[in-house]
Amino acid sequence: MVLNLETVVIAPTTRNEGHGKFILEVDEGGVVKKGSFLSMVTVRGFEKFLVGREMEFAPVATSRFCGLCPPTHATASSEAIERSIGVTPPHHGLLLRELCNIGNHLHDHPLQQVLILPDFVKDPGKAREALVRIQRMRRIGQYICSVAGGEAIHSPYIRIGGMYTNISEAARNRLIELLTGYRQYHEEQKGFMEEAFDSSDVPEGLGAVDVDVMATDLIYGSSEVYANEYHPHYSEELPANYYGKDVGVEACTVIPMLRGRIVEVGPRARLWKFRGYKEKGTMALNRARLEEITVRVERGLEILRQLNTRANTLNRPVSYGDGDMGIGVNEAPRGTNVHLASVKDGRITYYKAMPATMWNIPVIGKATEGFHYRWAEWVMRAYDPCISCATHLLVINEGKVVEDRWVRPEVPYGQA
Repeated sequence: MVLNLETVVIAPTTRNEGHGKFILEVDEGGVVKKGSFLSMVTVRGFEKFLVGREMEFAPVATSRFCGLCPPTHATASSEAIERSIGVTPPHHGLLLRELCNIGNHLHDHPLQQVLILPDFVKDPGKAREALVRIQRMRRIGQYICSVAGGEAIHSPYIRIGGMYTNISEAARNRLIELLTGYRQYHEEQKGFMEEAFDSSDVPEGLGAVDVDVMATDLIYGSSEVYANEYHPHYSEELPANYYGKDVGVEACTVIPMLRGRIVEVGPRARLWKFRGYKEKGTMALNRARLEEITVRVERGLEILRQLNTRANTLNRPVSYGDGDMGIGVNEAPRGTNVHLASVKDGRITYYKAMPATMWNIPVIGKATEGFHYRWAEWVMRAYDPCISCATHLLVINEGKVVEDRWVRPEVPYGQA
């Protein structure tokens, strides 16, 4: 049987961060036979302009990848440099870092509910009530970042060696009070969203895809796990090779792989690995994000009860690096965020970022296959892609090849 395939293009995609594009090959009934999801965001060249700069500049610069999840980039960047130069933050500094990142998750995960509300909630009154709850939750999440990280958005207290300063006892008590209130808002909102999911007409199995998952931790992330368990199996392809030249020439991200296969990262992957969550597909991913909020609220309260507000939170570097490769990993709201850095004499000699959405972009395209193209954006929004973070590739300029890629050949961990 030979199918007469047509191409459906959705560009730009809607209700997501950045500029995405679907190129979908569909049959006569509109069912997707081959799905490609591309980043169309202009490359900004962060990795290039970091080379040669002082190491302290990296967390500041990389937190500007975008405004949705700056703490994860500052954290992964700091850890990459710490592992390159050999400094370990104090225990309570790490607790504060984790708390700051939890605040970001508690702000960012509810924001995804804003983006999917029109898909699942048709009653304007109920949608308005949900938005009020969501905004209250997001406000608390941002406040946690401002207290623990020094600012609601870019969190300047995240430093190489730990956190710039501890919080006060009064601030700790206030955050406990706010997180307790957040839990109440979330329980109501979670029940509302689960009811909306149950009553939706989403096709059974939408977005279920047979790919491996990657996660290093349930909440914060583990550089050690990624370096030992995943990085030795890392490879990547240029998009023109992965998608085909007719499609891939437009894309602005490399295609990351483990053992030659694309992998899913994010809420479902974390719960799959650390909680035995075996559901697949779009709705499983939406529900996993709700469960992650619950987990993070409880962990945030646990950290606040453990935190010694008089303890040191920052260890100053005693070495300025001899060029060793450092790998820093943080579990961002959207999945595993990886930064690699080499530092010599206090200056960056190599830098690379592999944000969460970079891993998920090829998975999103594949997850549309087998269903009508009208569901493609529903699939995409379940992954909540942050496309600007994922864009780290430049190949052509005015039709001429500038260079094959902005990464050097694979370097074994621990070597320059």
